[in-house]
Amino acid sequence: MMKHARAEERYEFNHIRRHADQARPAAMATALKAAEAVAPTHPHPGTESAARNMVPRAVAALVDRTRDAVRKAMGRDG
Repeated sequence: MMKHARAEERYEFNHIRRHADQARPAAMATALKAAEAVAPTHPHPGTESAARNMVPRAVAALVDRTRDAVRKAMGRDG
């Protein structure tokens, strides 16, 4: 995982900076934030395939965020 992250930072991000217009990274950041906003916050086995499991992932995300909010309100971290 860390090897992949280092490769992104070293090669892929530099390539984007060199070859994309200035609006592209901002658009990518917006898209990433939108994806994170609807993604589950905890792992859910069996929902690895995005194309096959969009509805279960969306429901899992809603359940996770509700559970996280309740735990936070109760003073628990997780």
